[in-house]
Amino acid sequence: MRLIKQVSGVRCQLIKIGRLFTIHCLLFTGFLLFTVHCSLFTAHADDNPLNIMRDEVLSYFKPLKGRIKSISNGSAVADIGIKADVKKGMRFTVFREGTPFLHPVTKEPIGLLEAVIGKAEVRDVGPDTSAISILKGAAKESDRIRVSETGVRMLFYHRRNVDWSLADSYYRLLKETGRFELIDTALETDSDDEVLAEAKKLNADVVLILSAKGAGGDILLMQRLFWVDNAVRFAESETKVAFALMKEFKFGEEFFGPQKVDTWLYVDLPFGVRLIASGDVDGDGKAEILLSTGKDVRFYMPGGEVSRRYEIKGAAMDDHLWLDVMDINGDGRHEVMLTLMKDEKIISRIYEMKNDKFSVLWEGNVFLRRIGSELIAQAYTAGEGYRGPVFTIIWKDGYKKGGNISLPGDVNIYDFVYINESDGRRLILAYDDAGYLSLYDGGKKIWQSKEDYGGFLTTFRKPAPTVMADMKEKWSVKDRLSLQNREVFVIKRLPFVDMAKGMGYSNSQVRSLWWTGVSMEERTVIENIPGTLLDYSLEGDRLILLDRPSFGIKLQNIFKGENPLGSVLYIYSLKGR
Repeated sequence: MRLIKQVSGVRCQLIKIGRLFTIHCLLFTGFLLFTVHCSLFTAHADDNPLNIMRDEVLSYFKPLKGRIKSISNGSAVADIGIKADVKKGMRFTVFREGTPFLHPVTKEPIGLLEAVIGKAEVRDVGPDTSAISILKGAAKESDRIRVSETGVRMLFYHRRNVDWSLADSYYRLLKETGRFELIDTALETDSDDEVLAEAKKLNADVVLILSAKGAGGDILLMQRLFWVDNAVRFAESETKVAFALMKEFKFGEEFFGPQKVDTWLYVDLPFGVRLIASGDVDGDGKAEILLSTGKDVRFYMPGGEVSRRYEIKGAAMDDHLWLDVMDINGDGRHEVMLTLMKDEKIISRIYEMKNDKFSVLWEGNVFLRRIGSELIAQAYTAGEGYRGPVFTIIWKDGYKKGGNISLPGDVNIYDFVYINESDGRRLILAYDDAGYLSLYDGGKKIWQSKEDYGGFLTTFRKPAPTVMADMKEKWSVKDRLSLQNREVFVIKRLPFVDMAKGMGYSNSQVRSLWWTGVSMEERTVIENIPGTLLDYSLEGDRLILLDRPSFGIKLQNIFKGENPLGSVLYIYSLKGR
């Protein structure tokens, strides 16, 4: 018995040693992986072009203090210069010292009250002094000047020719400094004036515009800095990014996994909703959220309640298929575009709000949709669905039919989104009927997704040519595809049982696709959304999701004659992502 106990004790010791050895091996392996990963980036830490560009930007916002030595006719001389890291284009806040303030107990003077007098900009720099221009206020000799430590509101805008990984890595570097309050925008343009106008609207102080072009197999990255109030460009720089370093940026993304966004607001809606859109419909400068129940459109303001004040009331037999908003006639208000099916007919209407009431500006028996800054339409045949080419609707003293749009075969009005290349080419990303996505260049397919995205929620059966024929053929209203700064947002639904989508969906995701010019980068933006994600809307730096939780039945809605399937809004902030 004693021998058995001794052997058991030895065995226990061996197990303990083995476990310790295993743990040490795991730790050592993890250390090796971390070391290898760090070495990839540390080797470039000093000459990483993104770090160099970041430091160049930071140099214009380094906290500094000085005084005005002399002043004459709006120009002044400050007592700090190159030795204090002053740079041409820098801006100072001008302060004037006032009366001293005293310690509340000892009554000893512990400082001087200061009043903000104005703003000044560095025009020229010497070793120990700087020539500055007084932009605002009545400054005088001995006033203090300062670059404060408070965060600078910066609109970060990268053009369509900048690779996703590169722009995202640089954005994170700037954000990590803590010096900037970075602002995002849904704007997509190559016009500096439009970017600056957007920055002014978003109350930014500074705009950083990032652009790129090829440079012998590498990338030449260029940045320009503008003051928003007077649209003055005060700095610009460029650097070459080696192709090998680009691979490291992508490796870093894969190592740390997809970046997630934060939930900003959750709203449990008192009724079933199927479609969502957002825009400034009443012209007050704030975006309203439009919610379609399938036959009515109601309005919601974040932080408020669902309102029937601006309701678009429908008929009992209406079946809404698509909801959009767009300022078509340029009056500063978004018109509401609604496509519905009624009595086997397709009807599209454009509504305008005036004096707190909606009126129908236009109606047609076509499918209708907004894509970018264009309004497009397509004809309908009962039972068959889409018919003929997709064409534009233009505003010219009224709504008129424009030209046809060139699309790959079998691509219809709700199937696609444009991706504009820097060389002027317009690529087309489109769903097929099986739920796969394909990318087309001039009609030629250059990429296809490896998996489908879960199928579509609005489908119709086509009539069989004979009684004995198979009736499985369908036509569908596809899920929304939205583009923001070359990033396409896509809904992915996961069924309860694999290969059995008819049983419903256990959860959903929002994914994004980014075409680099060589490959399609895909990442999960939001995962584990419970139930069925119905629709979404992008509004500035907010992603608004419309979701139907699994088994979310509201019995009280049955007695009201409303959709008993409950729905919720999730509003996510994309800011800083």
